[in-house]
Amino acid sequence: MRTLISEYHSQVLKILFIFAFPITVSAQVGINTETPNADAILEVYDPSKGFLPARFPLVITSNASPMTYHVEGMIAYNTFTSVTHTSVSVYEGMYYNDGLQWNQMGPNTLALGDIKNSLETADHKGWFLLDGRSKSTLPVMAQNNATAIGIGALLPNFADRFIKTTNGSEGMQLMAGSNTITLSQANLPNVTYNSTTTTDGNHSHGYIDSHNGAKALGLATNVLPLVPLISEVVGTNDTWPATLYTTTSNGNHSHSVTVPSGGGGQSINATPKHLVTNVFIYLGE
Repeated sequence: MRTLISEYHSQVLKILFIFAFPITVSAQVGINTETPNADAILEVYDPSKGFLPARFPLVITSNASPMTYHVEGMIAYNTFTSVTHTSVSVYEGMYYNDGLQWNQMGPNTLALGDIKNSLETADHKGWFLLDGRSKSTLPVMAQNNATAIGIGALLPNFADRFIKTTNGSEGMQLMAGSNTITLSQANLPNVTYNSTTTTDGNHSHGYIDSHNGAKALGLATNVLPLVPLISEVVGTNDTWPATLYTTTSNGNHSHSVTVPSGGGGQSINATPKHLVTNVFIYLGE
């Protein structure tokens, strides 16, 4: 008798479940839909409700806990955020398991130390402006994360600077460079220019000289018998022709010539065309 009642109750529950949750079983399963997507093994539909996945605190990404072992494809919402940072720290949000570890999900998965250029002007959502400020002014978690990726007492200052990758011998966060260049002799092309004047055998050089004559200027006084005429020699140009003189000869020789460049040593502005932005580093929220 009890067995019959139990079977009756079981059948009733199955009927109630079917009416409460219309399920179409074919190649796909639809919950609250009779036409699940042909490419989906399961489709859940509701016009006003969302899907709520499993929620539990993870410990670290390399630890499967609270599960017994890593399962590839497992999805869960992590409710725990690590206080300090290590390479396996976790933060609140959706995670998937790849069979070896937990990985945080998102439209763009972020890692500590990621750099971005932005038109934002202030810290936002775990991104901190690289403006040279003291690390101690950041939130505690951001301070710990900054220390973990090798940032010292100050954030790097990327104001008016370009970012380049290391060539293997440079230290990370090294600040160098200038937006002007002053050329030195070592920067000139490695070309030797030799030049002399033509030679003209054993020769001399001519130069032209002119003569300034002297004229007497008489000054009269009102006492002519007592004071003789006073004469002053005053230099004046005359009309005598110029005379060509020559130096003595000095054998077969040439002459060097010095030609100034006319330059003023002005530095070259080497800043290329660019778009001005701010640079941020991701240190977590």
